[in-house]
Amino acid sequence: MFDIKIRLVSMLGLLTVIVLGGLILDYRHMLRRPMRIGIGLALVGIAAGAFLTLCAVLPENHVFGQVFFESQTNKKVVALTFDDGPYSPYTEQVLDVLKEYQVPATFFVVGQNVEKYPELVQRIVNEGHQLGNHTYHHVDLLKSDRKTIEEEIDHTNRVIKAAVGTTPHVVRPPHGFRDPVVMEIMAVRGLKVVEWSIMSRDWTNPGVDVIVDRTVAKVKNGSIILLHDGDGIDSRASRIQSVEATRRIIQTLTAQGYQFVTVDEILAKTEENKS
Repeated sequence: MFDIKIRLVSMLGLLTVIVLGGLILDYRHMLRRPMRIGIGLALVGIAAGAFLTLCAVLPENHVFGQVFFESQTNKKVVALTFDDGPYSPYTEQVLDVLKEYQVPATFFVVGQNVEKYPELVQRIVNEGHQLGNHTYHHVDLLKSDRKTIEEEIDHTNRVIKAAVGTTPHVVRPPHGFRDPVVMEIMAVRGLKVVEWSIMSRDWTNPGVDVIVDRTVAKVKNGSIILLHDGDGIDSRASRIQSVEATRRIIQTLTAQGYQFVTVDEILAKTEENKS
């Protein structure tokens, strides 16, 4: 775990200086004996920058703090998660499908959309689904300062509480992006950072068959599946492909013997295996 609370952009900035410094030293024929140390410094800086960037964007990486992206379990359970809503009429359609098949899911909601559709958030809770925080404006937290990050999370929790009377204890940073400061802010608030193990890229609307195939081909015990019922705060793109894909994913995985659970329930399976 990366314990020093430094912004990723600051780390990359320092590494950029190291890379440029190394290249300048080499260009001026300095530190070339017994080896080209300048070039070596530049290559190390580039490699370190690539490593830190991957740590910030890969859903399964724990370098900056603990994230949950799947459950280690021998049970045939999977969790459906939906990002960027609520977004009418697609959230209602997703909820209709989930209700038809008696499947619970977890919705990572955008605060601005919660204020727009509080009745949909209430329906999500009433029908037994879990809520998660997905920030208020769906911003890239790596590009936001500490105060903005804190307000994005706290404002969303406030509007969720106003809508349903409770606040979530799980959060998903937009795009899954995080750095040490993002992780620290979540930890202070007692929020578990939940990523995913399966991403179908359904938001690109590649076709229902593609979404389904990308998802079911990678499912294993404890998978957390990322789908979208919303479109950030723009709310322009259609999510009808995601709705129909949800139906077929449920049908296919149910036929394979999988049980659908919420994020809380799937994470509890890991704790059961530890005990």
